[in-house]
Amino acid sequence: SKHHGETITTKSVKEEERSLAAMKRWFLLFSLVFLLTLSTVGADDDDDDDDDDDVMLLGLDGEGTGEVALWLMVATLTIVVWKPLFKWLRANGPELFNKEARPFKKSLGVFNRRYMRAHNWIGFAAAAVGTAHGYVLEWHWTLWVAMGALWFLVVSGYLMQQKWPPKEFRR
Repeated sequence: SKHHGETITTKSVKEEERSLAAMKRWFLLFSLVFLLTLSTVGADDDDDDDDDDDVMLLGLDGEGTGEVALWLMVATLTIVVWKPLFKWLRANGPELFNKEARPFKKSLGVFNRRYMRAHNWIGFAAAAVGTAHGYVLEWHWTLWVAMGALWFLVVSGYLMQQKWPPKEFRR
């Protein structure tokens, strides 16, 4: 038997969960934009062009490799927007675009797999260029710890893409 206070409908609970999830996504998006804005504003302030003996790597100096690494990192962080959008499109896309659910979800899944492959390669490129940037600028050891964490993310993303370890070992 149910108590009088337990008559919350399933629909209102689901609506509340969706609302909370939407608020979390917007908060993450605004936080990311805020952090990216702060880092680019601060990076433009000190431009040291008085060093003529800068080490070059593939025609780029240390600051150039840092800028390339920054934009590769921004490109790989688009996953913050894509994953919630992907889930929303799987749930609402067929109705929104007036398509049949099965073919729509199949084509969306194909796009997602291609996106994830590109995400992994761009993340690898960001880590590689960032490592070169750190080498050219002779980073302090604390920055190398952060770069090690980035390489950990790259390797773990690759292993997830390869579905490693096999199911037999995951038990």
